[in-house]
Amino acid sequence: MVDLVGKRGAARRRRRLRWRLYLLTFLALSIGVFTVLDAALKPILEQVAAQQVHLAVVRLINEAVYDQLGNGVAYQQLINVSTDTEGRVTLMQPDTVKITRLVTSIARDLEEKLGGLSREDIKVPLGLLTGNALLADKGPNLTMALLPLGSVSVNIHDEFSAAGINQTRHSIMLDIVVDMGILMPFQTTFTQISDTLPIVESVIVGPIPETYLSIDSALAGWLSPGTNQK
Repeated sequence: MVDLVGKRGAARRRRRLRWRLYLLTFLALSIGVFTVLDAALKPILEQVAAQQVHLAVVRLINEAVYDQLGNGVAYQQLINVSTDTEGRVTLMQPDTVKITRLVTSIARDLEEKLGGLSREDIKVPLGLLTGNALLADKGPNLTMALLPLGSVSVNIHDEFSAAGINQTRHSIMLDIVVDMGILMPFQTTFTQISDTLPIVESVIVGPIPETYLSIDSALAGWLSPGTNQK
């Protein structure tokens, strides 16, 4: 009787040992599969997340610029132009006060819009990670939260380009750079979105006047890092 009980006890111990080995094997395989999948999908997930965030931020950039320029801004409001009696341009001078006010308003508006975006989640279908167009909208969604990093840079510059015989196009452009963090499952990544948008332009007939101060030089003493960095 004692031998029978002992044999049953030994059998139970062997069964428990086998189950523990099965469980350890299952956990090891699961960890291995997860590690392989994570290594394979992480770069794709980061790329897809950056693309989705880029689209969302560019949309807000366009909205912020339109909010400030929707009623139109004339070239003459930003650049003071003087001509001689024959209509030739003799002096071009940026209006630093108006330009600074415009840049600051756009940066502030964009920062507010990005603050609203951070309260929204971006959902990416798992099928999008396969790279297959047929599966792009299939499967459950991965939810990603946006983390504003507090870095919005809005600057302005001008460009000259040929516009015809004895004609030069003068364009005033906005340079906008936004840093964003993306909180994804099991990881956080960061991306930078930059965009350049035209504000106004004018065609100058004849040579560019020698007495012209570029916008970059004119604003050197007006736009400090604390002004265009929000």
